[in-house]
Amino acid sequence: MKVTGVILAAGKGTRMKSDLPKVLHSVLGKPMIAYGQNAIKHLNRKYVVVGHKSELVIEELESGFQSVLQKEQLGTGHAVVTLLNSDEFNHDDSDYIVIIPGDVPLLIKEDIDSLITQSLETKAALGIITAEIFNPEGYGRIIRKDGTIARIVEQADSTEDEQQINEVNSGMYCFNKKFLRDNITNLDTNNEQNEIYLTDLIEIAFQNNLDTVIVKVSEDTIKGVNSMSQLNDVEQTLRDKLINLHMENGVYIQDSSTTYIDEGVVIKPGSRIMANTHITGATEIHENCIVGPNTMINNSSIGSDSTIISSVLDGVTLKGAATIGPYAHLRKGSVLESNVKVGAFAETKNSNIGKGSKIPHLAYVGDADLDENVNFSAGSITVNYDGKNKHRTDIKKDAFIGSDVMLVAPITVGEGAMIGAGSVITKDVPPKALGIERNQQKNIDGYMDRKTPKDKN
Repeated sequence: MKVTGVILAAGKGTRMKSDLPKVLHSVLGKPMIAYGQNAIKHLNRKYVVVGHKSELVIEELESGFQSVLQKEQLGTGHAVVTLLNSDEFNHDDSDYIVIIPGDVPLLIKEDIDSLITQSLETKAALGIITAEIFNPEGYGRIIRKDGTIARIVEQADSTEDEQQINEVNSGMYCFNKKFLRDNITNLDTNNEQNEIYLTDLIEIAFQNNLDTVIVKVSEDTIKGVNSMSQLNDVEQTLRDKLINLHMENGVYIQDSSTTYIDEGVVIKPGSRIMANTHITGATEIHENCIVGPNTMINNSSIGSDSTIISSVLDGVTLKGAATIGPYAHLRKGSVLESNVKVGAFAETKNSNIGKGSKIPHLAYVGDADLDENVNFSAGSITVNYDGKNKHRTDIKKDAFIGSDVMLVAPITVGEGAMIGAGSVITKDVPPKALGIERNQQKNIDGYMDRKTPKDKN
């Protein structure tokens, strides 16, 4: 049998107090809708019902997911009616349809697969995922009769007795497509929200003595996001699981309460992540690195045996055994070969730093190419911007850049050359040469004796 997957992602998320569509809020560096897509991407066909700011949601859809626009958001039932009546769904040849919300990032593929398997094996009219939770406030309650699910009552429509029920609806279903088509048009808006509830189909199945399947899962699995506090809650749950997984794989994490690691980050065994460290985006940290404390790394590759202390790296490649910080800032496009040092209060941007080169402290290297074993001393900078265009600086092997030097690009410093401290270099420096630009020092004898007492103070 063929199974189609559907993600409901049309809502605005009013309680989020944000103009960004709810399903696009980030959880561990990924939009919420990415978790839903991952859970059903193995199915035959995949659809996403979009609505509020649909163009932004569509940008986050993976290959194989087709969008269907719900112009008016009139409840989950209306979203499914919109799907079934759409041109996009016209050629769907599935037997069953799995429907999940787009705002449940803790759901797991295994639970969805269990729901599908049990529904198909029993040829049920529908299957549903439920959970017993400590505080069911806001969830639809599962009403059973003789152990069978009879209906679902939403929080706004429930009685005081029904509100005491702890088994709740997850919003995840597996419908026989024929049952769904035959009955969804019978739903009405006779409820507190004046919306078409997809959950009313459960009562229709019960009244017609049709088989239903219930898959009960853990409370965490079904946690939805309707507010910023709930977003924080589910992200904390996922973060704890992710950090534990890294530790099980041989990564030492000093303080899990102050360590933030995105879902897409790769950390190899033997590395040590110190307190108050944020590792985000498509970052990969190789073996035996020390990262932190007080460090932020985004979209970067950190080679084996590197040490990064109290620094910020964004869009950077370290080939290995680099020593960074404290208080260094490596910006996008910085590529460091092995055994490079970038020290305190030094900054690099869009530059290639050769093997064994050093930028010890208080320096800026932007739009530059440094060969092997270059020493770029304190207080020196590449002057790469002329007010209109960026220009590159080329520093050859074994060159020595003295302190407080300005290299005004475009410029080349030859192999083995030296630049004298305090120089402003505007012309190429040949190999092995000394480049120096200074006014002659002038000493005024007896100057301090001629100053008045007030001047001396």
